Amino acid sequence: MINPKMNFSLTQLEYVLTVNKYGHFGKAAEACNVTQPTLSMQIQKLEEDLGVIIFDRSKKPILLTEVGKKLVDQIQAVLFEAKKIGNIVQAQSMSAQKGELVLGVIPTIAPYLLPKLLPVLEQKFPAIELKIMELQTHGIIEALDNDEIDVGILATPIHKSKIHEMALYYEPFSVLCQKDHEYADHKKIKYSSLKMEDVWLLEEGHCLRNQVMDICATKKQKNTHRRYQFESGNLETLKNLVDQYGGYTLLPALATESIGDGTKLVPFERPIPAREIGLVYRREHYKNELIEALADSIMDSIPEEIRKIRPKDLDVLPI
Repeated sequence: MINPKMNFSLTQLEYVLTVNKYGHFGKAAEACNVTQPTLSMQIQKLEEDLGVIIFDRSKKPILLTEVGKKLVDQIQAVLFEAKKIGNIVQAQSMSAQKGELVLGVIPTIAPYLLPKLLPVLEQKFPAIELKIMELQTHGIIEALDNDEIDVGILATPIHKSKIHEMALYYEPFSVLCQKDHEYADHKKIKYSSLKMEDVWLLEEGHCLRNQVMDICATKKQKNTHRRYQFESGNLETLKNLVDQYGGYTLLPALATESIGDGTKLVPFERPIPAREIGLVYRREHYKNELIEALADSIMDSIPEEIRKIRPKDLDVLPI
C-alpha cells in the first residue's frame, strides 16, 4: 500500500490549479511569476510525494488524469480554507470593514450601478479596496468557483450549489421605442402586444437576452422574418439604434435614466416584468463583513423609487 507524503505546500497546490486553468506549463509559470522549470519541478515533486500522476503531459493542451480531476476539487477547497486563516489573523489588527474585495458585475448592470455605487462606497467605507471585473453571468459563477473573485452582482436567483445569494432590489422593465412607433400610443402595454419583427436584442450569453425573449413570447413567433438582424453586447448600442433608426427594445429601470430625445418609455401593465438583482458569493465566505458593506452601499446608491419596489406587483423573470 502506498503511503503518500502529506508535506506539500500551498504554493504547489496553486501551481496545479494554474496549470489546469491554462492547460500549459509555460503560460502557468508566467501567470505565477516563476520560471517554467521551477513550476514543473514543484508539480513533479508533489506527484512523487503523493504517489500519483496529476497531469497527462502527452496531451495538448495539458489535461488532468482521472485522479487529477478528483484532486483538483479538493485542492480548491484546501486553498479556499487556507485563505480564511490569513483573513482571521489580518482581522485582529484592522477593522472588519477594511480590506480588498474582488467584484464581478454583469455588463447590463455595471454602467448604470457602478457610477452611483463608487462614491457612496468611498464615503461610507473608505478602507475597502475594490477590484472590479465585468463578466457575464456564467463568467461570474466560474470565477467564484475558481476563487478568482469574492462576490458578484447579477440577476438572481441562479440556484447554484455552494453559492450563496443575497437579493437586493428589483428592476422593472419598460419598452423603449421612437415616439412615432405603434407602441408609443399605449399608456401601458401588455406582453401579448409585443412582436419580434423589430425588437433589438443582446447577444447570446447575456441573461437579460433570455428574459427579454421570454417577455416577447418568441416561441410563438418562430416564422417571424426580420430585414435587419443585429445583436449587441451593450444596452447603450440598442438604445442608440432605437433612437436613430427605429424598432424597440426592453430596458431595466436603471438603464432608462438617459434616453434619446426621439424615444419614449412605455411601462407594462401589471404584473410588471422585472429582474431581481442580488449578490452571489461562496457560502460561509471569509469576507462576509466586506460583502455586507457592499450590499449596504448598493442599496444607498440606487434611486429611492427602485429601492421601495416590492415583488408583489411584479413578474420576476427567471434567468
